[in-house]
Amino acid sequence: MSNIFSKDEDILSSPAIVGYQVLSYAKKKKVKKISIFDVADHFKKEKWFSTKNLYFAMIFLFAMNLIEFDKSYINLVQVIED
Repeated sequence: MSNIFSKDEDILSSPAIVGYQVLSYAKKKKVKKISIFDVADHFKKEKWFSTKNLYFAMIFLFAMNLIEFDKSYINLVQVIED
């Protein structure tokens, strides 16, 4: 069984860090609803990017009750404060 957190992976690709980057990107765009495709397109050139990392980050954010899903959109429940 795979783990959502692994001591062998780069910390920058951990679900918590990737999730924070997703929330920061949405805040920078000043939106509370963002397409998962827009998020993937924005981060596709990052060193950490893989569908697995993005998937685990979404699971992490959902488990923390920070986002909700509406079809192919991510609705932000909590917005990051400065």
